[in-house]
Amino acid sequence: MAARAADWENPSVIGINKRAAHVPLRSFSSPGQALDHYRLHTDVPLSSRVLSLNGDDWRFQLFERPEAVPPGFLAADFDASTWPQVTVPTNWECQGFGRPQYTNFVYPFPVNPPSVPKDNPTGCYQLAFDAPATAGDGRAFLVFEGVDSAFYCWLNGQFVGYSQDSRLPAEFDVTTLLQPGQRNVLAVQVMKWSDGSYLEDQDMWWLSGIHRDVYLLLKPREHIRDFYVRTPLAFDAHGGLAGARLEVEVHVEGSSAAALEPLAVQASLYRCNDAGEPDPTDMNNSLVAQLSAELYPLWAAADTSARAGAADSSAGARALLLLDMLSLRGGAEALRLWSAEQPHLYVLLLELQRSTGDGQVLEIEACQVGFRHAEIKGHQLLHNGQPIMVKGVNRHEHDQWRGKTVSLDSMVQDICLMKRLNFNAVRCSHYPNHTLWYELCNKLGLYVVDEANVETHGFDPALVNNHLNPACSPLWLNAIVDRGMRMFERDKNHASILLWSLGNESGYGPAHLAMAGYLRARDTSRPIHYEGGGSRTPATDVICPMYARVHQTVALGNLPGETRPVVLCEYCHSMGNSTGNIHKYWEAFETHPHLQGGFIWDWVDQALLKQETLPDGREIEYWAYGGDYGDQPNDAQFVCNGLVWPDRTPHPAAYEVKYLQAPLAIALEGQNERGQNGMQDETPLRQLTLPAEQEARLWLRNKQHFSSSSDLELTWRLLADGQPRPAAGSKDGWRALPGHLLLGPQQSAAAGLGATWAKLAQQAQGAAEVVLEVRAQLAQDLPWAPAGHEVQTVQLDLSGRLPANPDEHSAGLAPVCGEQQREQSRAQGFAVDRAGDSLRVECLQQSGASSSLTFDASTGGLVSWVVVDGAEDPGHELLAAPLTPCFYRAPTDNDKGGSGGTSYAARWKAAGLDRMAVVPGTARIEASDEQPRPATGAGIEVCCSFLLRPAEDHPESEPLEEGVGVGEVGGAHWLSENQPTVVDVAAAKEGAGPSGSEGSIQCEVTYTVRDDASLHMRWQVDARDSLPAQLAPGLDRSLPRVGLCFGVPSNLQQVDWYGCGPHECYSDRKSGAPLRCHSVGSVDQLHVPYIYPSESGGRTDVRWLALSDTDSGAGLLATAVGPGSSMQINVSPYSVASFERAKHDHELQPSGFNWVHLDHCHMGVGGDDSWSPTVHKEYLVPPARYDFSVLLKPLKAGKNGHSSSAVAAATAAWRALL
Repeated sequence: MAARAADWENPSVIGINKRAAHVPLRSFSSPGQALDHYRLHTDVPLSSRVLSLNGDDWRFQLFERPEAVPPGFLAADFDASTWPQVTVPTNWECQGFGRPQYTNFVYPFPVNPPSVPKDNPTGCYQLAFDAPATAGDGRAFLVFEGVDSAFYCWLNGQFVGYSQDSRLPAEFDVTTLLQPGQRNVLAVQVMKWSDGSYLEDQDMWWLSGIHRDVYLLLKPREHIRDFYVRTPLAFDAHGGLAGARLEVEVHVEGSSAAALEPLAVQASLYRCNDAGEPDPTDMNNSLVAQLSAELYPLWAAADTSARAGAADSSAGARALLLLDMLSLRGGAEALRLWSAEQPHLYVLLLELQRSTGDGQVLEIEACQVGFRHAEIKGHQLLHNGQPIMVKGVNRHEHDQWRGKTVSLDSMVQDICLMKRLNFNAVRCSHYPNHTLWYELCNKLGLYVVDEANVETHGFDPALVNNHLNPACSPLWLNAIVDRGMRMFERDKNHASILLWSLGNESGYGPAHLAMAGYLRARDTSRPIHYEGGGSRTPATDVICPMYARVHQTVALGNLPGETRPVVLCEYCHSMGNSTGNIHKYWEAFETHPHLQGGFIWDWVDQALLKQETLPDGREIEYWAYGGDYGDQPNDAQFVCNGLVWPDRTPHPAAYEVKYLQAPLAIALEGQNERGQNGMQDETPLRQLTLPAEQEARLWLRNKQHFSSSSDLELTWRLLADGQPRPAAGSKDGWRALPGHLLLGPQQSAAAGLGATWAKLAQQAQGAAEVVLEVRAQLAQDLPWAPAGHEVQTVQLDLSGRLPANPDEHSAGLAPVCGEQQREQSRAQGFAVDRAGDSLRVECLQQSGASSSLTFDASTGGLVSWVVVDGAEDPGHELLAAPLTPCFYRAPTDNDKGGSGGTSYAARWKAAGLDRMAVVPGTARIEASDEQPRPATGAGIEVCCSFLLRPAEDHPESEPLEEGVGVGEVGGAHWLSENQPTVVDVAAAKEGAGPSGSEGSIQCEVTYTVRDDASLHMRWQVDARDSLPAQLAPGLDRSLPRVGLCFGVPSNLQQVDWYGCGPHECYSDRKSGAPLRCHSVGSVDQLHVPYIYPSESGGRTDVRWLALSDTDSGAGLLATAVGPGSSMQINVSPYSVASFERAKHDHELQPSGFNWVHLDHCHMGVGGDDSWSPTVHKEYLVPPARYDFSVLLKPLKAGKNGHSSSAVAAATAAWRALL
């Protein structure tokens, strides 16, 4: 006879003795205890009938395979005292047992379903605990909230049961096994791999063991087994509430029908306060309604699934409680509906009591209640009758220390930060989350997509063999459907759940239709979401593609005959320095009625904190990714795709998202939403002069669907050349918007500033650029942020639009103190000297100061700039590395997106952009006057030209790995026809040819040493031959950058700039980076510590940059030259080569000085995905001719306030060049 398959290799075995799924039960003993729980201030059980088994006193040992477990392990007298102690819950890999492993979709074992490797790490846990004496008075249930991936358990040597599905509870009846009032021994054997692992191929770490709570639930013999709360709503044609009911179905289980007969259920509904919390001390005033119902026999109400003969020893009954909410006092006006914007909650208490005699209350169960209803209607997703915009993010459960174990505090931190970044929705990717997560989302206000724990991506990575997916196999039908069914039964009462999801990237088969059928039959108040199979299958109620491009998304919204709205389940892959182009999605969302947002991928970088001893003996902690633990196979840093770091510090991209998801549209009156993006507005209205005597007025629209603007306080100020103009009582220039503007949901109105345009013109007198800045802050404390929290800031460009001021300086610009000092610092004379390959220009000033600039005739570069501030000054060098052109950047993760040489980074490497050098003999250098002469105002011109080609062997050139960890297919997830993102790799390789891929760049530069000791540079770059390789259709050529690079001494730590900031920003990710004068006191503050180093730390649209010594104020100024000119700047202690070599942030090697990049053009970072070239064309840097100018000028030492002096000098120099 053939051996029976092991339970963990048998898809038909998903549990043994496991009880049916139900809502969270806590068996409270008093109403106050129940209400106190739903304040959600602690994750310690408040019910006296919940005995937590969490703790650090579990004994643990890891074995190579199940067969290696000691035969006596399950016995109550097994001695595990010599085993190490571990903390439960926490994955065992995070406690030093085994190793974490990360893969995106590749299974870490051979795909041979349902078999798993014989070497199957098996963790054995033992816990001794005391059970209360009262445990024998009723029923006892042992609950494991989450164990990865399959486990057996024994209590006091007796078999309890078996379970798999690592993200949902496993509950066992241990009434007859528990020893009340005595010591009990619990033994748990966990297998790392099981057939269930084939259904859990999510893009995350493979981590094992008990990762959620373990507890004993003690209930009376007659008890509430489950309950279902529904809140059907009806709306009239105008969106008004026309009907609202509370429907509660309670299932009660008991030892016999006779025992259940005298029982009844009383329901009490309490209103929560504005913080979403019930008040146990004021129950009478918060009580909304009470109602009761008798029990009626119902066999299905009893759980007979887990015990032999259970039907003979238990009985079931049902109580139905119905309440017309509009019949209560106040009617529709008194009823508060739940939404993410206004998360009004109630708490429902269900008391199981005797209907005769003393009315003894046996137990109390409870849940939060939010009155809500979601549906698809009119080609839109409606919540409570209104179309909503989904401002969502995907979130994995992740803790940098404990793996998949997350605490209440960390969950609160996540939700509050999401709300502060203007998110209103979260997708539980890709499994049901901890129960408290939903309760917190109910309380604080987030829409939730609750997703079944099903992903089989590794069966069909390219999405071309759907039949290989388990969803198409009858053998796996029950295992898959069970996961969706149990998810629903646990989570059905949570108001925050907007959509049910059938899983992720699991193809499309009968299992999905079966799961969808179950959910639709059980719940008519929530639509269904599922992307697999093309995002438009009959199983889904919303079209939910992942990584569809903007044009594809719009096409989906315009499909003829389609009635379902589009909600992107994943978009904007935020891997490293990414999330570019996202404003394009939001432009589409806000202009197309059938595009209702989406979920960014993803929330948090899933790196683990690793401790390591370096070769020099130093102990370090760093964020580790795939491969850092020696795990093979792995997908490296593809696990780091978050908007926040593992410690929840926001990435710069998070502020871009915050800006785009803000609740108000703000523009100048008459400009409406065309100008709401402020500095990015290119409308012709910008050229119209504003009427002088009219009051300056704004147009505002409240984008929210349920909230007014009453929580927001609006202020405004004027920025002149990046600096705030002062206002009465405000050093920063902020003034309150006159009156109290109250906008209802979706309403718009105009609001005056309390000043005429002429008055604003007077205040901005002399400025070259004028910006009106409008800020919205919280007017009062909210549960997720304090009063004063900045919700959004919008900048409106007034440059060239303010009425002329008759008192204004005739040149149009008011003088600045730095300009007045220029006459005093003019040169007395110049001297030019040639020596070998060097050409030196010396500028002698009337004050006794001087500067000496040395150019290398063999390269055309500026190699030295010595400044002497006076007779007593020995002089100081401004340059720590020569000034040279730069056309390369350390590739970002997105730059590496592609395969077969199609990525931008691969093409840059092939062209040799990372090793460009001056071709010997091509450099030419000439000075306009090599004879000493007095200053005449013309300055000295030094003209250079040279040719750049790749050096034969560059010691710092790094090999490139394309497409790290990729496995998505972009548009192919939903569209089969070819798209520009689908590239013929073979054609790309053939087009590159065997040779001729290396490029060349011709450079000409005219240096002008001016009589104020500044250096004006005009660069003419011919990069047309820089990327000569032919490309396959669908690819575009782009240089990383066209600009300049040089080093400055490390003492120049003070950095001031007028441009976008204060955080990192790039041409395709700058909406949320206001244009102002920004300042940091240390170059390190500009560094962005992405877990995998790459190009980073840039600031865009920079007019001028000042670097100065923190103490003396001496330094160097760089300004863009000409109207409308700006730079992309970067200041860092690390070179491009260092960024490219390092694999972790701590591996970056400082150069001993600071590198400065001044880029005329810099390619965007992209972000539509990370596995194909995704930077939009307008943010590329084509290989073409470029002509740009930059001015460099020494900053003199000052006594005090050198930063403000630098700003004044910089503003003056920049204005003079306009």
